[in-house]
Amino acid sequence: MKNKFKLIVVLFAINFVVVSQTEKLNQRDANGKKDGVWIVWLDKDWKLAKDSNVAVYFRYNYFINGRSMYPMGPCGGKLEINSNSNVKKGNALRLDGEYKHYYKNGKVRFIHVLKDGWYVSYKEYRSDGTLETIFDYTEHDRDQKYSWSISTYNKKGEFKGKFWSYEEQDGKGIDN
Repeated sequence: MKNKFKLIVVLFAINFVVVSQTEKLNQRDANGKKDGVWIVWLDKDWKLAKDSNVAVYFRYNYFINGRSMYPMGPCGGKLEINSNSNVKKGNALRLDGEYKHYYKNGKVRFIHVLKDGWYVSYKEYRSDGTLETIFDYTEHDRDQKYSWSISTYNKKGEFKGKFWSYEEQDGKGIDN
């Protein structure tokens, strides 16, 4: 199972490296909506930064018709960075690895996993430490290239169900 997951992660990363190298970054479609690969700039607390001059970190995202295929909500809480501590504004570091955010009570709130700037997965926990949600960006439904799975868990941390996010899901863009 671990080898299968590693293979999926590697294939996912290769797919986006190829996409990134063949497409221009930060393009807009004829309607002015974000389209294709975009760089998402973040400050030291992982809040959106307006550009690279004030960014400390960055990651990639893919947009179709203005809709973010790999959205990232607000993180909040204490952030544990497993990377170079010399990172500073204007010298943004591409996110690569596992990043944890904590509640004030010391329990893990979120775990973000990125590979070469691309999301692999995201886990969200309740304040009591039980797992609430897993977003798996390497798992796609049928022929939906940019779909990803969302697994939900009850208050005891037991699996409730899985559903999918699609490009056509709501037609509204998440502009991050």
